[in-house]
Amino acid sequence: MNRLVLVLAESALETVPEVLWKHPDVRRDARKRNLSPGELLLDRSYHHRAMRHLKDAHKRGRPDIVHFSLLNALESPLSEKGFLRVYVHTVQDLILEFDPEIRLPRNYMRFKSLIEQLFKIGRVPPRNKALITLRKGSLADLKSELKPDIVIGFSSGGSLKPLHSIVADLTDVETVMAVVGCFPHGEFKEETLKLFDSCYAIYPKSLNAWIVVARLVYEVEKSIGLNFERT
Repeated sequence: MNRLVLVLAESALETVPEVLWKHPDVRRDARKRNLSPGELLLDRSYHHRAMRHLKDAHKRGRPDIVHFSLLNALESPLSEKGFLRVYVHTVQDLILEFDPEIRLPRNYMRFKSLIEQLFKIGRVPPRNKALITLRKGSLADLKSELKPDIVIGFSSGGSLKPLHSIVADLTDVETVMAVVGCFPHGEFKEETLKLFDSCYAIYPKSLNAWIVVARLVYEVEKSIGLNFERT
């Protein structure tokens, strides 16, 4: 494998939908942060009561899952050495693309502010070289754009197989797109599952997305010998 394209798919990352703008909890959060309700990221920690009747609420409002997963990917030797590309696909069919040189904030609130800025203007930073860009696009659009040699998904409903065996089988594949669901509960949409050449579970029970990301990145690093190089 010469390149891993990691996609955090159907991610629970979105601004507060208009139907919730007038809810007291949303308005209170907006005033506190000096933003309009529509500029806030939907976050179950603050908007739980507002989300009770929201469609597919069980899969939405968890920016923290995306944050943890991105840190595990972008801070890795695999990313530093240029073997990893990272994208986030959101539940609303938006695509976030990350420059490997980016250093995301470790602090969650700073991360939220950064992504809120991104959703507002479409790129971060506003000037000079863009380190994160935002555009409209489905997961199928991204697959067509990147043209990976193989697409694999990770889901608790997939075929159970040890991760080291999955990675070993991909040794001779040039570009692998690995899709990890970045939502708190539920399964991939049927339209997402149809994009996979294979779908795997790497543990008998469901794992958090950031755990899957960390283990995947590490196994790929081992498979290409990155952990044994001296610089």
